[in-house]
Amino acid sequence: MPDRVRVILADDHALVLEGLRNLIDGMPDLQVVATANNGDELLRLLEEHPTDVVVLDLQMPFHGLLALAEIRKRAIPVKVLVLTAFSDGESIQSALELSAEGFALKTESPTQTVEAIRQVASGRLVFPHAAQRWLATQRTAPPPPEAPLSPREEEMLSFVAKGMTNPEIASTLSVSENTVRFHLKNVYEKLHVTNRTEAAAWYLRHTKGKTFE
Repeated sequence: MPDRVRVILADDHALVLEGLRNLIDGMPDLQVVATANNGDELLRLLEEHPTDVVVLDLQMPFHGLLALAEIRKRAIPVKVLVLTAFSDGESIQSALELSAEGFALKTESPTQTVEAIRQVASGRLVFPHAAQRWLATQRTAPPPPEAPLSPREEEMLSFVAKGMTNPEIASTLSVSENTVRFHLKNVYEKLHVTNRTEAAAWYLRHTKGKTFE
């Protein structure tokens, strides 16, 4: 990764774009390489600019979810931080299934969004407490694992839900990254999920409101 995290802001609200851009422009470790007002424009800009993180509003024209799905379909190597107010449950669930790396609340300070950009760029998942509470209160209960998780698998899953990267988990448990990947592969199979974002969401819903710092 370059010295500065390269960011594209995608939102159809001029005030949001301008406010975030002005804030990020004052950060020595972050750089806004482009801004987009709709999904089509975002996809074009991603082809033109090497980018580390996209900050994506789901409600912009050419819906943000369609843009996120296309990013995954094209295997564009970029992390996605979703901007949301948690009012559209179906969209949030879809973003989870499309492996969004984090969520930032429109109702919170822009400085928290900036910190979420840093966290996502470093490889961590970002679930603010409001997101964790929202996931825990959804009516549809997560299905039980296909087979019981072992104590080590449960431990691995809890670390994923905290947003920890594989190297961080490996260091905490004094095991190799290959061991972490092996256990997480088993976890995903048992939970019928395909990525760490879905696994973290399953855990947060399964623990009924438990939140992490």
